Amino acid sequence: VRPVISNSEIIVLIFLIFTLTLPFFQFNRNNKLTFAHPLIFYSSLMFFYTVLCPIYQIVFNETFNKGLDFREQYLLGWQGALLSVISVFIGYSLKHKVKKGSKYCNLNYESLWSIGLSINIIGILSFMLIMGFDLSNLNPFAGESQSIDFLAYRGGFKNYFLYTQDFLVSGSLLMFASSYTTKKNFPITLLSVLMSATLYLNQGFRYRLLFLFLSLIIFLLYKEEKLNARRSIIIGLFAIIFGSLSMTLIGAIRNYDQGLDLAKINIESNVILNIVKTGESTVFSTTSGIINLIPKTLPFENFYPIFKTIIHPLPSAFFDKDAGDYAFKILDGVFGFKDIYKGAAYLNFGEFYLMFGWFGIFIFNFLLGYLFKKLWIWINIHREEPLAIIIYILNVNYIFMVISRGYLPQIAHLYFFSLFPVYAIYFYKLKRKLTN
Repeated sequence: VRPVISNSEIIVLIFLIFTLTLPFFQFNRNNKLTFAHPLIFYSSLMFFYTVLCPIYQIVFNETFNKGLDFREQYLLGWQGALLSVISVFIGYSLKHKVKKGSKYCNLNYESLWSIGLSINIIGILSFMLIMGFDLSNLNPFAGESQSIDFLAYRGGFKNYFLYTQDFLVSGSLLMFASSYTTKKNFPITLLSVLMSATLYLNQGFRYRLLFLFLSLIIFLLYKEEKLNARRSIIIGLFAIIFGSLSMTLIGAIRNYDQGLDLAKINIESNVILNIVKTGESTVFSTTSGIINLIPKTLPFENFYPIFKTIIHPLPSAFFDKDAGDYAFKILDGVFGFKDIYKGAAYLNFGEFYLMFGWFGIFIFNFLLGYLFKKLWIWINIHREEPLAIIIYILNVNYIFMVISRGYLPQIAHLYFFSLFPVYAIYFYKLKRKLTN
């Protein structure tokens, strides 16, 4: 009888779990920013995707993904995860020359509110332009479109307007941060957050809803002086549990671009099992399948994903960029070339592996760790700047997408639309510090 977990898998898992616990020693009660330390976020996400979900699936015999059993390939996934974590830590551990900031952004919390409101107005109006100003997009339970066709933009830059809905995360966070700090404009701020949430629910993309509320929670934990370390951890754990349950429920009843269908709710189902059986949990098995597939069946992609990332912003109407071609080809191979790959996703180290193998996992995660360190140094220099705090929270928030969605062109594209507004304001308002 085959053991549930082999000796080789146990050894790799022990090392993986051990390395994933190391970043939590970065926590410092005297520095509330460590609640949102990049390495702590990274390790928490990697633990969920590469330890918790696959072990649960093994114990409860849920290792099937689209009808195929990936259990025999889990060791490859764990080896890739361990190499990823070690590489990130090596990149982070490099010594950096810490320079005192010669420039600063002088925007205070009160001024952030009008900026956030402007960003949200631009985001909603631009999105509504391609939807024909269909107000049903703000109703998560609307089943039919009420689009005004002659007002809908159908030109070559349609996708640019579509992705302006991502502006609402940064805009809402700016408004919330300002209102929470100054105790002003709360009704309009809450209405803006509610409109953003209902729009995201209608579209059916859970990650946007996660970004929205996670950013607000992180800011709350950072800013609230009355919250001690213990209470902050309790609130954080509650938020994780509530978020997992909410994302599972939304995933079960969502219809893309058509809102939520309450008739799909199954109150008799096992909630915990459903959390681990969602599409989020299957990304590990898909990633393991990629490592097993290449180069045995398909060749490495080398620099092709980087090339696709560079040309991805070009409008499809003017340039046939064949978006997703290499990812679809590989995912089709993972599932036996049966054309059943739709909806599948894989972790970031799967993308790194399909480019350059094990070396790809090492070098790209090494660079990721280096960027984590640069981000941490930067925010500790600029921590007195309100807009810098917002930018930092949004970057830490985005680690979820970097880890859980390996497709490189998508990661870069969504990062631009999620953070471009705040970066543009920040660099526009940079001023040189006066020296004696």
